[in-house]
Amino acid sequence: MLDSGASARYLKYAAGEILLVVVGILIALQIDSWNDDRLDRRQERESLASMLNDLAVDAARIDDAVAGNEVLLEGLDDLLGLLALPPDALIADPERLRSLFIHALVRSYWYLRVDFSELTMSQLKSSGGLLLIRDKDVRDAMLNYQQGLEACKFQYDEMTAYFHVVEASQKQLLNLRLGKRAFEFIEEDFRRILLPLSDFEQLVPAGQYILAGDPARFGAYYGDVLFYRTALNNTLLFLREQRRLGDSLAQLIRESYDLD
Repeated sequence: MLDSGASARYLKYAAGEILLVVVGILIALQIDSWNDDRLDRRQERESLASMLNDLAVDAARIDDAVAGNEVLLEGLDDLLGLLALPPDALIADPERLRSLFIHALVRSYWYLRVDFSELTMSQLKSSGGLLLIRDKDVRDAMLNYQQGLEACKFQYDEMTAYFHVVEASQKQLLNLRLGKRAFEFIEEDFRRILLPLSDFEQLVPAGQYILAGDPARFGAYYGDVLFYRTALNNTLLFLREQRRLGDSLAQLIRESYDLD
């Protein structure tokens, strides 16, 4: 081992062994990397397929809420039209006063909101899975959709605040005891607020529909309903925009990942 020839052969042999070990390690690391990437790509496609399902559910719920709120919006417009009349003229016209009472009772009972399907997005955000989405346009569209959800929730809070203002104003003007049977009918299924108002005719007895003929109360109620109506219209705008964002995101996912 001490002569130069033997030493050279030994060093070459040792270097070869080291090289083989290094190459083996690099190959193993590469295989692990390929396997990890394959798993990431599978998880990416599974997450996006789940996102497509969430978007389809959201789209159906948005369409339902928009259609229902449009009915309520039309009813609020009719209510505002009645409230715009001089209070003396309203009080002198029992049929109009009855119509005002039923409109107020039913069309301002509540509004339709959407419970969005946020499970997939929440899981991706909590686990850092958004980084698995390779396509930047898809990733940005997902974030835009999430921001839209937050905007809708904020608008719902606005709607609820205006609703309670109308509720308080209504109690000061209308004799809600005459609406007891109608309220009970709606409480069985709140979507009955979308039924034709003629369905409530027999549920509302004749009587004194207002507590007092004070013009100031009519004016205050008109203003409160007007702001509530504006908030409802804004909610429809937010929902329609969310529907557009969802359609755009779904199309991007399908085109970029060849998913149905």
